[in-house]
Amino acid sequence: IAATVAPLPTTAFNVFAPPTKSNKPYTPKPSQIVTESWLDTLKYEGAPSFDVLAKTIEFAECMEFSQIEKFWADDYVFRGPIFGPITADDVRKTQQGFRIQDAYPNLETRPFGFTIDPDNPYRCYYFERWEGTNTQSVKIGPTELGPSMADVQLPTHIMSLNWTPEGKVRYACLSSPLDRFEGTTKGAGAVFGLLVGAGLDVGSASVGDGFLRLQQRFVHAIGGFGRNWSVEEDIPKWWKSKARGADPNDM
Repeated sequence: IAATVAPLPTTAFNVFAPPTKSNKPYTPKPSQIVTESWLDTLKYEGAPSFDVLAKTIEFAECMEFSQIEKFWADDYVFRGPIFGPITADDVRKTQQGFRIQDAYPNLETRPFGFTIDPDNPYRCYYFERWEGTNTQSVKIGPTELGPSMADVQLPTHIMSLNWTPEGKVRYACLSSPLDRFEGTTKGAGAVFGLLVGAGLDVGSASVGDGFLRLQQRFVHAIGGFGRNWSVEEDIPKWWKSKARGADPNDM
């Protein structure tokens, strides 16, 4: 039967084919369809007056809040798959509550693969693969974990930054892990992955999980060492979604 199958007229799907030589860098085509989104507020007329790629690399290489803060716009928002929307001030307070960087003194985010969004020149995507050694304890409110003394590597995730024409980051987004079998944290990523590395069983940490959503609302109500999202009056007006934390998308 195999002898009667004609060979494909292209090497596009042949993993053994030699790579095609080209001096021309690949540039994806812009979108050919017209849609509307509340996130269109992050698009601006004209080309950026600064190098978005270079500024994103500069941002991604920062490891201290004193370095990162200078990039944030006044109406900055951070959102992850089960965390946020949260303002710059609340991001700082939450990190101080966990004291993650103290627990992993050699923590590296290892950014790579920077690329500009073909549909928005003010947005840049890149990968991160965090790793470090848990040599100090992690404090979560009154609870203290570890240290586990374990070398920890998290699964790779994607970051994206939306810049303003003034060269400030207005929106930062962190994705779910790309490959849940990568790393040493059983698929847990970002801060949750570091907590797993310190010995915490985070259980199911996925969008829509009923118990997680209830737990997040309890923590949000009592405040204390950090929030899963900012209080309503502090969230910038441009952020329209009412989904909070691990809530499913509402728009």
